[in-house]
Amino acid sequence: MTEHIRSKILSTLTHFLEDVASDDVIGVAVSGGSDSVALLFALQELFPVSKLRAVTVDHGLRSAAVGEALWVGKLCTSLGIFHSTIPVKNLAPGSNLQARAREARYNALADWGQGCDLLCLGHSQTDVAETFLIRLARGSGVDGLAGMRARWRICDIDCARPLLSFSRDDLREYLRAKGQTWCEDPSNEDLTYKRIQMRQAQQMLDGLGLDTARLAKTAARMSSVQEALAFSLKTLRPTVMSLDFGDIVFDRTALGALPGEYVERMVSDALGWIGGQVYKPRNLSLLRAISTEKVFSLHGCVLIPQIGNLLRISREYAVVSLEEATCPALWDNRYFAPNHDKKYKIQALGSKGLSLCPDWRSSRRPLIALKSSPSLWQDDKLISAPMAGFGEKDVLKVVPTPWE
Repeated sequence: MTEHIRSKILSTLTHFLEDVASDDVIGVAVSGGSDSVALLFALQELFPVSKLRAVTVDHGLRSAAVGEALWVGKLCTSLGIFHSTIPVKNLAPGSNLQARAREARYNALADWGQGCDLLCLGHSQTDVAETFLIRLARGSGVDGLAGMRARWRICDIDCARPLLSFSRDDLREYLRAKGQTWCEDPSNEDLTYKRIQMRQAQQMLDGLGLDTARLAKTAARMSSVQEALAFSLKTLRPTVMSLDFGDIVFDRTALGALPGEYVERMVSDALGWIGGQVYKPRNLSLLRAISTEKVFSLHGCVLIPQIGNLLRISREYAVVSLEEATCPALWDNRYFAPNHDKKYKIQALGSKGLSLCPDWRSSRRPLIALKSSPSLWQDDKLISAPMAGFGEKDVLKVVPTPWE
């Protein structure tokens, strides 16, 4: 059985990584836990160590994390693999510690991974099943219940989870056969964490036919549904919404004729793109926003009812009022001036800029939307404010939406 598991792991990785070129550098995130250590050893069996780079992220949340990072470093040294430890101290404020730590970890990995052609993470089938149960308990929809992506990109870095078809038990069996240990995180016994509660409940669920493989299979089916919905939306979006430079305008009459799943998904996507939020708004907030008859703030955006039963989604001015970007950098993660250098800056138009746009009313756009719209300046001179009808229209550009 042990040799069968090893052969299956190596065969799966070989197929999964068949597009890796001979001169590509592969990064691997190693926490010291069994899943990531198994990934490290499997990659070391398949590729020359000169192609591999390992990294450990230390959030500074546990005293034992320092020792675990040192342990991983020594392991990598023994294998001839270059290793780095990244300390993360700038966790975003909020209540969900694990979610905040995860976001900080991915940001740190994206920065570190700039020198790699591929970044591999050791998530397993067990992670998929646990995540499915956590989100099921929250009442998540299709997106929440869909399985982890095997391939995706973070900040132009190709990321991969090659071991999603293997359980944690499989990976530990592989390591034991090699005489290799791993680090046990004490928090894995802390029942205050929802993931650990689900892990403890798994033994009972196994007896009910809801084992890890079955849960992971259901998550995979939800991923297929997710893909089908995304395919349908390519046709539906143009019939109910339009892009007005950086704003999105919905026809609420047409929107109301669609099934609720489509409506929530399109409005949520619009809020995420404009507001720059990773996580989606809660359904109750979303439903209230869609039906609002008054100006309504949500997710870093402002929703503005307009004549003709239209709903405009713009950036919330308070969020961007103090932000500036020196060209050619992005402003608000969406706007840029490709033909201008560092002598120019982009900022929200605001009341000051609006006063310099005599024809802003002819744009027929709401005042609140114009204040948060992008404008290009040279010192105190306004060069362009495209949404307010000032200056050359094509000076400022907006990045494509994720669904274009």
